[in-house]
Amino acid sequence: MPHSITRNNKVSYLLDRNKQAVYSDFIRRAGLQLPEFVRLHRGESIQDSRPNKALEDLSHLHAWEKYRYRDRWSRIAQHGVVPEWRATFKAQSKAPPNHGSATRALNIIIKHLRAGQDTNRYLILDIDLLLALEGVTCSPFGAVQKGEVDLEIDARIIHDLSYPPGESVNDNTVPDDEVDVSYDGAEALVNRILDVAEVFPTLQRMMTDDVNGAFRNIQMSADHVGCFAGTIPELGVLVVDLCCPFGWRNSPSSYWIAGAAISHLYSSSAPQWPLQPKEATDNFDAKTWCDDHTAIEPNGKALGLEWDLPAGTVSMPREKVFMALNRLRTTRSRVKTTKTELQKLLGSLRHVATCIRTAIPFFQRIAALARSAPRHGGVVVSREAKDDMCWIEVILRIGRLNGIPLARFTRRHEPDFHIHMDASDQGLCALFPAQKQYLQVRFTDDELTLIRHCNDTGDSDFCINVRELMSAVFASIVWGPAWKHIQGDNDTHVKFWNDNTSAASRNSFAQLLLRVLGICEVQHGFYSTASHVAGVDNEIADAGSRVWESPSLARRFANLCCGWTCVQIPTGYRNLSLLWERCYAQERSLNHLGSTILEPGSNGPRGAA
Repeated sequence: MPHSITRNNKVSYLLDRNKQAVYSDFIRRAGLQLPEFVRLHRGESIQDSRPNKALEDLSHLHAWEKYRYRDRWSRIAQHGVVPEWRATFKAQSKAPPNHGSATRALNIIIKHLRAGQDTNRYLILDIDLLLALEGVTCSPFGAVQKGEVDLEIDARIIHDLSYPPGESVNDNTVPDDEVDVSYDGAEALVNRILDVAEVFPTLQRMMTDDVNGAFRNIQMSADHVGCFAGTIPELGVLVVDLCCPFGWRNSPSSYWIAGAAISHLYSSSAPQWPLQPKEATDNFDAKTWCDDHTAIEPNGKALGLEWDLPAGTVSMPREKVFMALNRLRTTRSRVKTTKTELQKLLGSLRHVATCIRTAIPFFQRIAALARSAPRHGGVVVSREAKDDMCWIEVILRIGRLNGIPLARFTRRHEPDFHIHMDASDQGLCALFPAQKQYLQVRFTDDELTLIRHCNDTGDSDFCINVRELMSAVFASIVWGPAWKHIQGDNDTHVKFWNDNTSAASRNSFAQLLLRVLGICEVQHGFYSTASHVAGVDNEIADAGSRVWESPSLARRFANLCCGWTCVQIPTGYRNLSLLWERCYAQERSLNHLGSTILEPGSNGPRGAA
């Protein structure tokens, strides 16, 4: 049966109605229930119960004994994935309606269903069988855009197993917590490229392909396929997903068991060929889901990024940068937004979080807003969310997403510079020993009031950890330009040393400080880590933060840093709250702010506001 017909230059996709009719009539005449038909359809028997005949028990392989999930794999190969349910599903008097997006994308949904029908991923039956089949639970279909293409042209089909809330397939699924699922992403890919380049210079190559075909290899147990059904009334069809579905709560762990098995076997064996050099005798690099590799090139696209292996760089495509900027501006300009719009924004920003690690916490808070948004209606775009969006917009405008050296992803090297810091109830101090420079900041009256309130009540808004974070921010503002890596092929590693161990990131002012610090890192090409140093080993910074307490402490600090140079906070940068307000208002980096920033001493609102 044809896959499509063209009328008036418009392509309309078609289901295989012949297969649908044959299967539906057979079920009616034989009086079969869904599990019985599915077993017959797959060729399952007492002698061979495997739903997918291509999957085998691998116990004959020597390396298999060491695979952590070998028993789980054997069960999947023999019987398919067997879900555990919290309770028996309630009988549905009628199937839930599909999402509105399914109507707009109906032609594309038919295209995807036909592809699954041809590969036996989807079982498509007459819709009236829904009344005769037992144990069938339907979830709505929907569609989401692929990039900026209209839903009528291309889309991703969504089987919404999380609807309705509280009574959905996902809500009724007992989570599989026994399998540790983790994704290494770009960092693992970069490390492998650099490792190969070190041993075989200029010979690194990339193999890429879509893993879509993987999703038809792991099948659901015939006893449970009915829980992954849906209807399309416009077509008069009942759709049953026979494979472990994308979007189901436990599909990641099920596919991880299979993918990790492949990875384990690869990493346990080595290539062999005549005249093989010694440096090529190591085991294979572990891979997951090596389905069809159609491109083996020195350049390529993977994870939504553009890779140039000879140059050792990766870039975020320009069109994705522009799309992200447009979506940020649109969302920030609104009082409310929708879950769909936030999900589109996150789709654009995930590449930013991949390329710039500093962006990850800000990305995660926008993701939290998207999760909290209702399915229907809108959600208020909070000032905190707008601050995060503004920060990411500033980062995009700095423009360090083109030709990023791969070495920046790994951050393997030891610290290039060490900064020692301390804060007291009177002020703070930071030392740059490599340059024999230091900076000191005496707290304003407003800040001293906040400190007294903190000491009296235990309030954390301006606690010692926040004050030491201020030291790191001021150090980055003052010395950031000096930390830029000379070769430009790696981020400079700056280590901050202080004598407090607690992180400070959960109050609004600490978040503001992290935004300013993050801008400095991206703008000047460095990244920072922090370590604890005992107070007795932090003598100079400790004395420098207390020089205002007594003349003796001032003399002590002067003696300890004799020959060092005191550097000043740049004009207008002392009040960090106002500094961020200027960044927010002008959407610019710290080096390009307007001249209306207040001069030192013109405190305006309290610095820790």
